[in-house]
Amino acid sequence: MLSGLVAKMTEDNRHMTTRWLILGTLLVACGDGATSPPVLEGPPLTGTERRITFSSTRDGNLEVYTMNVDGTDQVRLTSHVGADHNADWSPDGSRLAFMGFRDGDYELYVMNPDGTGLRQLTFNSAHDGFPQWSPDGLEILFTSLRDGDFEVYVMSAFGGNERRLTASRADDIGGAWSPDGSKIAFSSRRDDNLEIYVMNADGTNPVRLTNHPAQDGGKLAWSPDGTRIVFSSYRDGNSELYLMNVDGTNLTRLTNDPGLDRFPAWSPDGQRIAFTSDRDGNDEIYVMSADGTGLSRLTNEAAVDFLDGWRK
Repeated sequence: MLSGLVAKMTEDNRHMTTRWLILGTLLVACGDGATSPPVLEGPPLTGTERRITFSSTRDGNLEVYTMNVDGTDQVRLTSHVGADHNADWSPDGSRLAFMGFRDGDYELYVMNPDGTGLRQLTFNSAHDGFPQWSPDGLEILFTSLRDGDFEVYVMSAFGGNERRLTASRADDIGGAWSPDGSKIAFSSRRDDNLEIYVMNADGTNPVRLTNHPAQDGGKLAWSPDGTRIVFSSYRDGNSELYLMNVDGTNLTRLTNDPGLDRFPAWSPDGQRIAFTSDRDGNDEIYVMSADGTGLSRLTNEAAVDFLDGWRK
């Protein structure tokens, strides 16, 4: 499904882009087409819940887009021969951080919500990606290969002051801030299997939340009220979305479909969860109520659409 993207890349480019996408889809790899109206099956959505960011290959290359929460007004923000994706909103909605393969490796960039004001934040020969703004807007969490394996780092939202938070010999990836900024949830293979952990914001006291032979993790999302975490897992034989308390208890399965469901993001009011799924034969973006009911499809493209985030 990524043929349209990888055909435009060198072998090196293709290998690294695929590896980053694999990490974002629980370490499993996930043509242009005319836009069709979104298929809305659930309760009506309104534009008052702010915009959604997503990445798409609909224009021949992976780029960053935004749209209304009902799938309308889809706008392209980036335009570069390298892949741009995984955009995250700043808490005040004034900037977007994203990862871009623009200078031979993945680096972090920020831009205005209309795509202007582009500025590069990281300058490292290794790959940096998956940015997540801190709740106070002063720092950005990210994953990097700069020390030989995937680890979780934090930096100033204006660039610089980069600090490593994890230090295991296995891959530590992703990361999601708790709403109060005191904790960070992340995925790790430090116990031989991909599981979910939570640590203090300074990297101390990592605690394992999941324990299953299947893979738990990928992109995580902390509920706005700070009580729950939504994540994807293969524990039932397929990538589905699950909900748990922040201490790992009260596990609830939200989706049940033969397709791959992943990349969850909460609405600002905590009532809905948006996600990516290939349940209709292609990666598209959907939204549902936080209990798994009221499913609505937001995009309908022959190309790949990946959910990035929901403006806070």
